[in-house]
Amino acid sequence: MKARVQLEVDLTAITDNYQKIAVHVAPCVVLPVIKYDGYNMGALRVAKTLKKAGASRFFTATANEALELCKHGFEVQIAGNVAPFEIPDLINAGVICPINSLDGAHLLNAEAARQKKRVEVHFQVDTGMGRDGIPLDKAQRTIDEARKLPWLNCSGIYSHFPGALPEFSAFTKRQIIELKKISQNWQCIHWGGSDGMANYNTTTQAPFTHCRVGLALYGLGSAAMILDLKQVFTLKSTLVLIRELPAGSNIGYNFTHTLKQRTRVGTVAIGYADGLPIALSNCGEVIIHGHRCPIIGRVSMDYITVDLNGVPAIAVGDEVVCLNSEITATDWAELKQTHSHEILCSLGNRIKRIYKI
Repeated sequence: MKARVQLEVDLTAITDNYQKIAVHVAPCVVLPVIKYDGYNMGALRVAKTLKKAGASRFFTATANEALELCKHGFEVQIAGNVAPFEIPDLINAGVICPINSLDGAHLLNAEAARQKKRVEVHFQVDTGMGRDGIPLDKAQRTIDEARKLPWLNCSGIYSHFPGALPEFSAFTKRQIIELKKISQNWQCIHWGGSDGMANYNTTTQAPFTHCRVGLALYGLGSAAMILDLKQVFTLKSTLVLIRELPAGSNIGYNFTHTLKQRTRVGTVAIGYADGLPIALSNCGEVIIHGHRCPIIGRVSMDYITVDLNGVPAIAVGDEVVCLNSEITATDWAELKQTHSHEILCSLGNRIKRIYKI
């Protein structure tokens, strides 16, 4: 059955974006990041699509995400941290684990010894993110000590940028220099994420072997503009009510909009529970029959109201386009004063996902 709200995901566009990125970073290898259910696009479908396109390993943020992909035969690595109680299942499943401290290395080694199964690990070095990773001044000593632990397969090292846009170039270039100082004799040396890949070519050149890419795969962020990537999804809803209301009528909660003239008002079955930001109240737009229709009144949990004046031959049940190539997630992010990551993460679980090949 057709849903009131649908997210159409273009798997061919994801493949095209991946291939453009792969060409841009070659011979560096792309490591797709598909955390938070593939940025809400559906991690399993995205992973299958990207594996077919050539991706061999995937990054997640959490143990649960990694274990779910492992069930389907994917090679998975966790980018951030792991909690002690997650370690047994991760080692058993063969997940590549991060090391952020010497204590963490000992925990992994002890559990690997108990299972009699070596665990592959990558060292995360904090070159300036300040969130996780081994502090730079302790990195070499920690790595040297951890390499002595017999149940660890120490194959990689990586770091992360707090800001990889051009305006942060002085700081970012220092980070790259610092990681190079300890980037010797590793199978895998990588940076993340999409901004770094697009704005700093040195992160995709020797000694670096791989790069983590997330948001760019879905056609968003600065990388999308630089590499001409396509937004891979369209968010659609349904017009469920049409009414003619007189001038002076209040629209929505808290009296934020009063009609100045007689207006044909449409009610659309999408709200902030589905991820449409309250910040679009009285300033956002949707597209119906190719016409941009202003959102009037405050966005509520389940509905928005729109001005239908000027839209001919309209009927209840008609399709309403909320996000596409004309109204992008970046547009929503600017109205909300946030970034595209948050927009994607906010897409609600009652939205039906439809996949186009």
